[in-house]
Amino acid sequence: GAGYAMITWPLSGSLELIGGARVERSDVEVSSRSSAGEPSLATPSFTDVLPSLAMNLRLSERASLRLSATQTLSRPEYRELSPVLFREVIGSDNVKGNPNLTRALIQNYDLRWELYPSRGEILSLGVFAKQFDHPIERIYQGTSGTRIITYVNAKSANNYGAEVEVRKELAALSSALKTFSVAANATVMKSTIEIDPTSGSITSASRKMVGQAPYVLNAGLTWTHPTAPASATLLFNRVGERITEAGEQPLPDVVEQPRNVLDLSLRFPMVGGISARLDARNLLDAPYTIL
Repeated sequence: GAGYAMITWPLSGSLELIGGARVERSDVEVSSRSSAGEPSLATPSFTDVLPSLAMNLRLSERASLRLSATQTLSRPEYRELSPVLFREVIGSDNVKGNPNLTRALIQNYDLRWELYPSRGEILSLGVFAKQFDHPIERIYQGTSGTRIITYVNAKSANNYGAEVEVRKELAALSSALKTFSVAANATVMKSTIEIDPTSGSITSASRKMVGQAPYVLNAGLTWTHPTAPASATLLFNRVGERITEAGEQPLPDVVEQPRNVLDLSLRFPMVGGISARLDARNLLDAPYTIL
């Protein structure tokens, strides 16, 4: 159950303030039974107030400055709450949930400058910071047999970085390119984590957050038919190395290595107003490498 209140307050002709809060009540009951017949029950319940505040300053007809502060949350998934052991299809890892998981609260702070040179074009520069309370982390435990992956709450974490985004029509370069446009964005970030000594699974305290890469790169080239609803988009993605599972001391972390991914997406009309889409993924056949 949830409800919210929001107000938009024009402070001047160029300055606007948007504020509000959302109240959420979450009641979850996860009942499971292992193959040996052992029952388990997880019943986490939370009531959270999630405030938000944003300021929009219009610098000109085509430029604006946005400042925002919000609180969001991340709830554990059902399978993460079940202590029943199961084996993942990809990787064949043994995974066991944790019924004692709590939801994570996240404070988000963003400052962004945006420029719109023309319709469909944008240049954006931004910085951000996030503070996590009890983030949920995927770790693997040291056991005498096959390793077991489980989930725990860290005490806290911080994440900050900067990002740039550009979207540009190529018609200004040449009339032969008037049906083409490019888009790209890049993000660099750094995270630090504080371990909860009462979680029962102590990992390295000097590492990044699980799943947090130091950079993300995206780029795309789009062709649009001048008269028909048809288009083709070539997309490139690269994500820096990131921890997939944090190793319980003295075990090392499991790290996914960077990979270059190239995708192609085609959209075209058929008959009677019916259109179709064809996606080809990982054209470079880049492998997943986890060390």
